[in-house]
Amino acid sequence: MFQTRTRRRLIPARLAFTAILTVGGGCSTFNGWPDPTSRREPVAPSLLQAEQRIDDLDRIMTANGTIGVKSPDVWGQDRLAKFRSEYETQMAQWLKVGFKGVINASISRNEADAKRVQLAAGLSDPTAKTTAATDDAAKSMLAALSSMGSSNSAATAAATATASPAPMERTATVLEPTVVLDEHSNYLNHLNQLRRINAGDDLTDRPGYGLYLVRIPVTLTPGPKSRRGRGAIITVSAKSLMVKDTLRYTLRNAVINETVGSLTQAICNDADKEGDPNSGPGMGPISLVAFADSEVYYGPENIVFLRKEAERQLAREFNDEPYHRSARVSEWLRGELEASYSLLEQSVAPPAVASGQSAERGDPLERIAALVVQRDFDGVAKLRQGGLGDSSVLLAGGAQASTPGDPLAVQRRKAVGLFGFALRIQAAALNARLKQDIVDQLPELKLEQLRNVNFFDPNATDDAIQLFGRYVNAKWPLRVYAIEPVIAQQNVADAVGRRSLSALDLLGGVPLGPFRAAGAFSTDRRISEDEAAIRLNPTMVGFGAGESTFGWIFYPRLQTTRTPYRSLSTAASRLIHAQLPQGDKEQSIEPGQRECTALIVMPNFIPKIEFVTVANWFRTGDLNERQASNIERSSDLASRLVEAEDVLNRVQSAGEFRPEELQIALERLNQLKSLMPTQRMVVRVPFTGDVNDSRIFCSRGGQLRPALLAWHGKPPEPGGEATIFLEGKNFSVHDTHVIAGGKPAESVLVSRNLMQVTIAKEALSTLNADGAPLMDVSVATPNGASNHLLIRMRPTQSQNAQLNTAARTPEAPKPELVGPPWPPSQTPPPPPSPDPAVVRASDAKPPADATKVQK
Repeated sequence: MFQTRTRRRLIPARLAFTAILTVGGGCSTFNGWPDPTSRREPVAPSLLQAEQRIDDLDRIMTANGTIGVKSPDVWGQDRLAKFRSEYETQMAQWLKVGFKGVINASISRNEADAKRVQLAAGLSDPTAKTTAATDDAAKSMLAALSSMGSSNSAATAAATATASPAPMERTATVLEPTVVLDEHSNYLNHLNQLRRINAGDDLTDRPGYGLYLVRIPVTLTPGPKSRRGRGAIITVSAKSLMVKDTLRYTLRNAVINETVGSLTQAICNDADKEGDPNSGPGMGPISLVAFADSEVYYGPENIVFLRKEAERQLAREFNDEPYHRSARVSEWLRGELEASYSLLEQSVAPPAVASGQSAERGDPLERIAALVVQRDFDGVAKLRQGGLGDSSVLLAGGAQASTPGDPLAVQRRKAVGLFGFALRIQAAALNARLKQDIVDQLPELKLEQLRNVNFFDPNATDDAIQLFGRYVNAKWPLRVYAIEPVIAQQNVADAVGRRSLSALDLLGGVPLGPFRAAGAFSTDRRISEDEAAIRLNPTMVGFGAGESTFGWIFYPRLQTTRTPYRSLSTAASRLIHAQLPQGDKEQSIEPGQRECTALIVMPNFIPKIEFVTVANWFRTGDLNERQASNIERSSDLASRLVEAEDVLNRVQSAGEFRPEELQIALERLNQLKSLMPTQRMVVRVPFTGDVNDSRIFCSRGGQLRPALLAWHGKPPEPGGEATIFLEGKNFSVHDTHVIAGGKPAESVLVSRNLMQVTIAKEALSTLNADGAPLMDVSVATPNGASNHLLIRMRPTQSQNAQLNTAARTPEAPKPELVGPPWPPSQTPPPPPSPDPAVVRASDAKPPADATKVQK
């Protein structure tokens, strides 16, 4: 009684003491997380206090465990093309040899029931009294019956065991044929599902899109509070980030690529030259300027001038190796246009105004775009001849008088002027297509609202950049295409055996007159059941939500049950701390790094991706655990981190400690910052938008059709095998076929734009108008067939010998020729042979009497 009253009196004192500690600087707790707002900062912080705060943060994070997310690594789809192609080749082989109809689980049941009745009788003297001898005789009779029953029971059990069926895998039981077909269909569907994921959807191949593999290593380091009965979860969201120069460089690449294709086709389309029969990359049906209009827009005399300029600067290369004329002209034009692009930016930039005056912003390309779209050839011709009076682009065609000076400098100024004018034409057409596509993607906008928006201004306004960003997000939203692993499972052999036995034995004996009878009744019932299967224990499960949210859940692996503790004190201690084995609470998650990858589809001209990760531990057995939310715990850790950083900054500003000590504390603080459960990381991605042209700003169909641009390698010979590289667009990783000379050719995909092709010996050549052999190459994918690429073949040795023989044969005189003599000095020299091994008949010197004319 006295103890009870004493305890009651101590309760108010304890409460008062607790309140004093709380007000005086103690810390209140919520599920083991101290409240950082109750701590008061000393007036003069020291390095020791900063280190103590860092250590406190370290102890809290270590006790609860950390989930570290490394900065993601990114691979572009050009480097992934090889692995995707090899994956497709290996998976295709499983179509015919991979399926096997097997039984992966078995259940065996056995039941036996036996009943026996045994009787025995003996003669006795009814007048005699029951003695011990007679009782012994009765007992011996019952014992004999009991032993017989036991032997019969053993025989029954042995017969039951012998009659029990064998395991399922040893029997002749097979699956039904219809079930086998259904399972085979499921197998093929799953196999094709994996192949489809590897190939990518059609939206992935859309111009302007790029496929990127993102590797996100996750390191699990469980602490004492998260080691047993816990799992981990990480959620990631991705977002593409534009920079200020994204608009500028995207339009620059598109305009230069369009101009290169248009000028290459116009320059190389010369019937008088025996160069490469391929007329350049070719402009498809979605080109800005049609090939028939390019000569009118640029001027025929300007095309001839550029052709001569290219031959002058590339004369050495054409003479040494004339088989790749279009590719060399294309590279030369690209360098010239890259250097001349500043002329276009100067012409579209707003004019400079005096200080205090507002510049009137507009789009100077609108008028030129109207002429190109309406195909006003006369208006473009006037523009070329100086109708606009623009001095930033030097005019061509002889309308502007050249300034006196170095002839080579005058020639270069004319070439630069032509390049600037071609860029201006293509930029105007691209500007019109871009604005129309913006209206198609953003229906709330009207075309009249975009008339004065200048996207080509090198210092574009914020409104233009934001408008382009809205357009990019609407047309090319970032999508998480696939994650890996979708599920990682631990295969566990799970077997269960059950045995049940019930038996009843009855023995009895009675005197029946002069006889003594005894009887025994027994019944046995045995039931056995065996089950065996493969248990799949998931250890990693991937998930996705929406377009850009994904993540993984990590579970413990299956482990054997620990040996129970025999000590009473140990058991009591574990009971107090709630650490007794209870199902899933016994499993502990293994520390280490998990490899997580995701395939992300985003615009290939966007240079950065933003990742936001949130990680947390959770209980695998108790779903009703009262715990703080992820954001609340992260905020608590973040506030502690900020406090420690603030104290460290104030200590550093005081300058009372060595810089090395401050640097070590600061580095440790940064290490803890990288282990926080919430992270924001910005990663640069490989820039794969170098081949973008005007197709990315077109929403019409037909953009997935393959195209052949050029070829590289040694020229093929008739009747011989050759290996070359084909450069093009929209090669399919899943299914690409190549035909060279009417025969299938082996192809190895290097990237989506480059392919290695081996031409077979049986490939047939096509003769041109002069009888020279050509190799016709074309590519087909599920999206269509490409254009025909003609490759000029190298003559064989027999053909060279025939040409040499024809060269040594003198030409017979022509008696019907009327006119002055034919002096060799006045005869125009024939064009040089593109092949040094070929000697033309006209190159051979005629005999001395060949110059005489017979009348």
